[in-house]
Amino acid sequence: MHTHTIRTRFTFGDRVRFDSRLQGCMGEGTIFAITFDAEGNIDYMISITGADGITSELQPGILEDEITSLGPASVD
Repeated sequence: MHTHTIRTRFTFGDRVRFDSRLQGCMGEGTIFAITFDAEGNIDYMISITGADGITSELQPGILEDEITSLGPASVD
C-alpha cells in the first residue's frame, strides 16, 4: 500500500469562487474532490448548489489559479 501526501491551497468543503478559462465556466461552490497526476498537476471538482438549495452540479477540472477562497469549510 502506498501513501501520498500533497499540499494544496484548498481543502474539502472550502467555499470558493471560480472563473475557468479552460473549462469556459464560472460560479461559486465548495471543494468536492481534489485530483493530482504523476506530473504533479492538481485540479479540483467543485460542487455547485442549485437555486433550490438541494440539488448540486459537479464542475471538474478547475485549476488552483482559477479559484478564489470565500472562506474555510463550514462546521456543522
